[in-house]
Amino acid sequence: MVKQRTIILIAFLVCLIPRVILTVINKTANDDHITPILLWNERGVYPATKDCWECFQPPFYYGVVKSFAGFVNANTEDELRIVFQWLNFSVGFFCLLLIFFFQFKSSLPFKWNLSLALFWGLNPKLIAISIQATNDVPVIALGMVFTLLLLKWIENKSNALFAFILFIVSLAAIIKGNGLVLFFILAGVLLFLFASKHISFSSLSLKTVLLLALIPAIAFLGGYYGKYKNYSNPFFTNLPVAPAPNFFTSDSAQGFRKGVTTVWDSFFSFKIKSLIEQPYNVNDLSDTYPAHRTSFFTQLYGQFSNASFERAPPSWSVKDESAMNFIRANYLLQLPLLLLFLFGIFAVLKQVVKERSPQEFIHLAIFFIYLFFVARYAYNIRDFANMKLIFLFPTLLSMMYFLWKGIAQLKSLVLNNTALILVNASTLLYAINLAYFHIRLFANL
Repeated sequence: MVKQRTIILIAFLVCLIPRVILTVINKTANDDHITPILLWNERGVYPATKDCWECFQPPFYYGVVKSFAGFVNANTEDELRIVFQWLNFSVGFFCLLLIFFFQFKSSLPFKWNLSLALFWGLNPKLIAISIQATNDVPVIALGMVFTLLLLKWIENKSNALFAFILFIVSLAAIIKGNGLVLFFILAGVLLFLFASKHISFSSLSLKTVLLLALIPAIAFLGGYYGKYKNYSNPFFTNLPVAPAPNFFTSDSAQGFRKGVTTVWDSFFSFKIKSLIEQPYNVNDLSDTYPAHRTSFFTQLYGQFSNASFERAPPSWSVKDESAMNFIRANYLLQLPLLLLFLFGIFAVLKQVVKERSPQEFIHLAIFFIYLFFVARYAYNIRDFANMKLIFLFPTLLSMMYFLWKGIAQLKSLVLNNTALILVNASTLLYAINLAYFHIRLFANL
């Protein structure tokens, strides 16, 4: 037992070290989340929605960063960025703790739990978003906490625990728009629990009233009411809603960078050939871009194992051909793991249908309601940059659960060992991807 704990600690440090180094050397982010705080400091009030690119965001987390910055007397753009990044590092550290905690609760053998903890803990995209000055990481952390608390609550039905879940939902919703998804997940879970006779009608009614009572606080503290009053849209963003795409036929109505061209091409395709040929995005307005840029699921898949896939920020772009070949190898290597992930989803779905298992339903609800949100957001805006895997990361624990359920379906020792080799090989390629990423960021110093 002591030996296993030592091994787990070493594995945790292996996942932590790149986060520390990259937080120290990184100097940029995929979007400018510093200007809203600078304007707030300058004017004494939070800027209006259209005053800067990210001023449409809810002010709460920016207020947290502003308070920390004030405490250490950080006022310049660079000083604010450093405070912001280290605050996000702390939240990312907490996410890493949750990954290890959740993985080692599984019924898989120790070697599997260790390999999967490293696989998720060294995920390049998760690390890349954790070192930036953005408001994404706290929502990811709150989504993970929400998952754990909800799973615990269905066991004991504690009123105090449910109150804490409501607090988590509120906090996520006033930090970032995609945090609102937790509200709808909780509503869906309550309905399922009632339909499957796990809670009474009176319990459902009371908890629904408490959930609905959050709306006014979320609307005001999250800035949604102000945006509704000023723009008749509580979810107003920095990109306009595009005309709805046709199902099969491409149109010319989309005014920005091509992403969702048609429903069929974008949501019913998986363009692995294009991804292998060009394992990164092209961020411009031209019509010369890889075919995978218009495929929603290919974009999510491409981002998962490549820290610089999106070429945003531009200074992060790794262009070394050797690095591209390692990325290509991981895209191919992870195809069987993707199948295991899908097998896990089907196994969980089967259990929900047969046994009405609330635990299994929670994982399905968390993942698929978030997936619907991410797809719907891409459908509405249509710019390819809104096909974002990070919007799905609040479901990370459920994603982990599906993969280990898929692994549990492997009854053959040969298949089990092959899958373990694939996971470890993929993790090694993560480390190589991160090594190139480190080199690129060091070059920016």
